[in-house]
Amino acid sequence: MMGAPGFKFQGRAGGLKENSMRPDRMARVCRGFLLCAVACLCGLPPVLTGCRQNMPDDVFVEENTTEAIVFVKAREEETLNRTNGEANLFKLSPIAPDGAVTPITNYAGASISDPCVSFDGRRILFSMRPPGAGDRNIFEIRTNGSGLRQITSGGGRDFDPLYLPNGKIMFTSSRANEMDEYNFSPSEVLYICNDDGSEITRVSFNMSDDFDPTLMPDGRIIYTRWEHFGSFNRFPLFFCNPDGTKAFHKYGPHNRNFFHPQPIAGGRLIVIESTRVNEDAGPVAVLKVEMGPADPPRDDVSENWDVLTDNVNNDGAPWAYGAFKYPFPLGGDRFVVSYTLPAGSEEDCDYGLYTFRTHQDGAGSEQDPATISLRDLTFLYNDPDWNEYDAQLIAAHEKPPVVDPIGDASMDSGVFLAHDVFNRSLIDGQEVPVKGVDPIDELAVIVGIPTMGGEPNDFSANQNEKRALLGFAPVYPDGSFAIEVPANVPISFATLDAKRRAIVNKRTWIYVHPGELVDECTGCHKDRGLSEEQITNPNPYARTQVPTDLNVPPDQYITINYENDIGPLVKAQCESCHRATTVNGSLLPPPGNLDLSAVLDTTLIRRQVFPRAYINLSGESETSARQAVTPLFPRRSVLIDYLLGLGDAASQGPHPSPDALTPEEEELFILWVTLGAQYR
Repeated sequence: MMGAPGFKFQGRAGGLKENSMRPDRMARVCRGFLLCAVACLCGLPPVLTGCRQNMPDDVFVEENTTEAIVFVKAREEETLNRTNGEANLFKLSPIAPDGAVTPITNYAGASISDPCVSFDGRRILFSMRPPGAGDRNIFEIRTNGSGLRQITSGGGRDFDPLYLPNGKIMFTSSRANEMDEYNFSPSEVLYICNDDGSEITRVSFNMSDDFDPTLMPDGRIIYTRWEHFGSFNRFPLFFCNPDGTKAFHKYGPHNRNFFHPQPIAGGRLIVIESTRVNEDAGPVAVLKVEMGPADPPRDDVSENWDVLTDNVNNDGAPWAYGAFKYPFPLGGDRFVVSYTLPAGSEEDCDYGLYTFRTHQDGAGSEQDPATISLRDLTFLYNDPDWNEYDAQLIAAHEKPPVVDPIGDASMDSGVFLAHDVFNRSLIDGQEVPVKGVDPIDELAVIVGIPTMGGEPNDFSANQNEKRALLGFAPVYPDGSFAIEVPANVPISFATLDAKRRAIVNKRTWIYVHPGELVDECTGCHKDRGLSEEQITNPNPYARTQVPTDLNVPPDQYITINYENDIGPLVKAQCESCHRATTVNGSLLPPPGNLDLSAVLDTTLIRRQVFPRAYINLSGESETSARQAVTPLFPRRSVLIDYLLGLGDAASQGPHPSPDALTPEEEELFILWVTLGAQYR
């Protein structure tokens, strides 16, 4: 039997066992084999389906091994910590299609996920919502199913536990009760605690979710970070120290998402590639981190990463060639992975366990680039009534070195230093200011304000989350700046032109820990890490200066919103003209078709009720051909051009005329747009 492109199945002939699955599943399997046979006759790549009892024996490679794996059997499909369905832990020993499958946990009605094996190979951390419980916490159990103990308690939803070399445990949790900016569901961020669950400490401060922390060989943590910043929405890979310091973008361009990272030989990572939001299934890929962070990717993306199963689509169901999740190294070039055969929808997916090998052509140098491919995709195990996920090797493995904590816990601030705001590319669609041509001598520093659970999400009619202004800081002529900001809060910034209009927005939430100096930012979206030539300003002037003090307490944050600041100006100076009028019985549209009346209306994005004037100014009109405001971008906003008499409105002078806004009122509109054009 030939395999699909990129796949190679091996084994010998055999038959089927009866009564091994429900009739509807059996019918699907039979249809699968019929389709496979037709595909072979037609010269098309076949697909395989079913569990061991329902597969021809020539699909397997029999391998002698004494190793074991732990995996999750889940009733529902699991996607990015959004599941709460029934699941348990099981062990397969040895790792072979004829290995014995035994339960490690055996609860009716429990939801279990995210196994992590200890360094000595004797214990397993996992996330569990016990039967009948509301909270989800971290537990530990011995690999033989004995010695269950609960580590964390309370706090909502705890996921993704990880043993740390210093004896602590990292996990993700929604216990802060913050909602992510995209769909306002509880967001999990990184926490650490002692082995007994004491001293639970939050160590990441993203405005959305952090997923799947994994140890790198050097002791750092790599994880998938959800970044939703207005209409900007992606899942790159970040790394940090185990105490949460030095958090920084590691890998990922704007048009690809990477999930379930695992380190492999040569400093590379094996991942699942996707182009979807909230979809962690797709093809398997190897990231060649030695070629830079792929931000932006090179002209030939294969120089940055290789898709090992390139016939598997990365844009969600239907899965014409199936889909993968959770690749995990078993040693050498051998891996275990969750894989579903072709499925027309997510509900049709049936993930089972498979193994595969990787093969490299080329030395991996600039002169002889490496090309990684997948070999010998081999069926391992599938119960057709369950999904099998997140297999981990049960074996002792090397403990990475301990990375010592940094900073000063007695402080309430830290410092962020950027080397060169001019060192950037066009990859994200923003402007590229040129040093010496486009003067930038100031930036606005912005703080993100999470929406809390139970709080109404009526603060905006566009996709931007709540934010406020900390203040302004100078940018030195070499493009560098340094700011002292509150510790443990999400921070962003925007470089400004002479009229304080945002030129470039930092569309990533950054943060500093108490006493931490973050000094890794050499530029924005240049191909960092390939050579010293990419560092345009190795000795930034800001290092010689006292950082601008913006360590502002929350009660001194500067909020600029429509309800209190912009709305009164619109009512006083705009509404009387910008509303529909009736002349001789005919209804005439408002000037510029811009209705700025106070009539209540409902948005399309959040389905909240706002004044029509706010909706028409705030960016809800992003669906129209001519929008008044592009949130975050005053230099792209027609409203700002007309207020200042710039761009297409240059010949008309400032608007409204003759009673133009004062410079202070103009700046209020500009900063309102820069902060996301919020209602309250």
